[in-house]
Amino acid sequence: MAKANVLFADSFEKAYQGLDATIQRRVIDFMLKLRKDPDGNGLNLKQPQGALSKEIWTARVNDNFRAVLFRPTADTFYLVTIRPHDDAYTYAARIVWDINKVTGGVDFWDHGAIREILVRSGDTDPGITTKGYFDAISDADFGKLGVNASLVPVLREIRSEDALLGITETIPKLAAQVVLALADGHTVDQVWEDIVAGSKAEDEIDPEDYSAAAERPATRETFAIVTDDTEELERMLLKPMSEWRVYLHPEQRKIAYRAKPYNGPVKVTGGPGTGKTVVALHRVKALADRIPASTGKRILLTTYTNALSDLLGRLLDDLGGPELTGKVEVLNIDKVVRDVLRRDSESQWAGVEVLGDAAIAVRWDDVVATSGQTSFDRLFLISEWEQVILAQNIRTRDEYFAARRSGRGRRLTRAERLQVWKLVQEFERRLDRDKAIGFKQAAVKASDVAATWSEADRPYRHVVIDEAQDLHAAHWKLLRALVPAGPDDMFLVGDTFQRIYDNRVTLGKLGIDVRGGRSKRLTLNYRTTRQILADALKLSGDELPDDLDEGSATLKGYRSVLQGGKPDIKGYPSTAAELAGLRERVRSWHDRGIPLEEIAVFARTGAAALAAADALSAAGITATLVKSGQKPASAASVQTMTMHRAKGLEFRAVAIIGADAVHVPLGIAVTAETVDHLDRRRDLQRERSLLFVAATRAREALSITWAGQPSPFLEGLLA
Repeated sequence: MAKANVLFADSFEKAYQGLDATIQRRVIDFMLKLRKDPDGNGLNLKQPQGALSKEIWTARVNDNFRAVLFRPTADTFYLVTIRPHDDAYTYAARIVWDINKVTGGVDFWDHGAIREILVRSGDTDPGITTKGYFDAISDADFGKLGVNASLVPVLREIRSEDALLGITETIPKLAAQVVLALADGHTVDQVWEDIVAGSKAEDEIDPEDYSAAAERPATRETFAIVTDDTEELERMLLKPMSEWRVYLHPEQRKIAYRAKPYNGPVKVTGGPGTGKTVVALHRVKALADRIPASTGKRILLTTYTNALSDLLGRLLDDLGGPELTGKVEVLNIDKVVRDVLRRDSESQWAGVEVLGDAAIAVRWDDVVATSGQTSFDRLFLISEWEQVILAQNIRTRDEYFAARRSGRGRRLTRAERLQVWKLVQEFERRLDRDKAIGFKQAAVKASDVAATWSEADRPYRHVVIDEAQDLHAAHWKLLRALVPAGPDDMFLVGDTFQRIYDNRVTLGKLGIDVRGGRSKRLTLNYRTTRQILADALKLSGDELPDDLDEGSATLKGYRSVLQGGKPDIKGYPSTAAELAGLRERVRSWHDRGIPLEEIAVFARTGAAALAAADALSAAGITATLVKSGQKPASAASVQTMTMHRAKGLEFRAVAIIGADAVHVPLGIAVTAETVDHLDRRRDLQRERSLLFVAATRAREALSITWAGQPSPFLEGLLA
């Protein structure tokens, strides 16, 4: 007997994660049994009364839980969710299924939930005179854009943003994208071009052929296939790659898989959770598909930190396996620098120690302490060295005297420039004496080396950069030199609202021109609930950062379609009380079905992160401190780490501790007003960005706590 074709939706996986381990084991057994013998004894297949689709069934998981499924053919099952017995029948009765007339993929939605959202929002009140969002959109236009005809009357009743966002969370993904774009004022033609056209099925669509629909990309982007491998099935359900990483929405797909080459560098920006990384990964795949296997590693995929490059490597392997990774070099930017220097002269760099920011700071303190001058502190000197001297590759005193210091808040007289130059010379002399070099200093030297290479010597055909906002000017000069200028040469993604390192650049001045329609922006958050997102946005402040060029970045239109609970914002009288509250909060999250490894605790300092791990462990809650450069633990353990280490990660629940006035912002990380007022402003904004980044790692639950006085960055939340 042939086995059944069983697929499960992302909603099924989310329901599964909310069950205790005993029921999860029964769910796995149920799925394997359904695949092996769907009509056998024990599954107890039943149809709910009054169902909107005749192919809807429920099936027994155990005495208390039933699975809701769609059976369009005798040997095909789409699993939607798992619910308690009575809830399963109620839910099953109101689900609608369809084959999308444009994408050819399988769509489903909860029609009853849509009506409930409209009623709760008050949009169905007959006394409302507010115009509807979609009064100007015809039924034919909705059909052209792939919106099912039965949804159109509901959409015409939407008059409030609450109803709009609630309904877009419930309807199929393509329809949600279309509805949001139309609500933002895009024309029907724009929505077709930007969202729908790239998802159109290539073959002829039979609205009754669910077997063909199961094979189309639009279905595979929403459903996963059940295999006979029990361990693999458990992995898919318990630790799936987050859907914002693996699923490309039409807007993202259009950018990543553009058939026509981009005529030069491309910049993609967007807030946290908008899928910038997934776009970068798929862009790598699109470029690799055009390169013969025999060519070797001609694509460089790079980012700022080692932890993020490791993550990118794993995700790329999941996306395309050896056939893809064989064409791609995945390196963090410091390893790129080292490779270039070693290629230039192995012996010259043998035994040279490359120093991180902490070691550089200590050495600058020594220079300041022994110089006898009191005009400049360490923070000012590091910033002047990195953002002026290294950024402009200044080699002589005269070059420094003539250099522009745009962006610096403290004006320097000629005598003061001379004093700074002497301190820099002494600092670099000591590094040379000790056979040491700073990371950014090494990047400058590597960019000098690469600039001398001929076009034939350049090792890459394409360079793709993630977290672009964190790179220094020397990094950009190096990357520009590693790939010949031309079509599809550079593809970068980033968000200056998440800039947590003191690197500021103007791409156009570094030979990276993204004009001519090659600057894209993503606005939909696919990770974080809109309740968490609303509070996180209040943390980012009113100041707009640069856009990596000569304009300002914006989060206009940035929104989430995911619904969840309100974040918990709470102060405590002491650190001990705060840690006790953390223990109870983590227990509560775990008791409601969130695995320990999907819970994270973030703090501004390593000492606070360690204290959190110790407090949880002492209470019998397994916790692991994740240090800089380490991977998060894969075992069942709460992850505690600094806010810096949290970059690039995500968890179902996040607790931010120590958000008090002493540690956020951290005093030693902020330049004094009297030293450089612009540096101080940027330092404070960078500290805000850290808190913003930490808060937006949470998918479902977020808490922010402090002992004593709250951080001034929390004013918007507390108000």
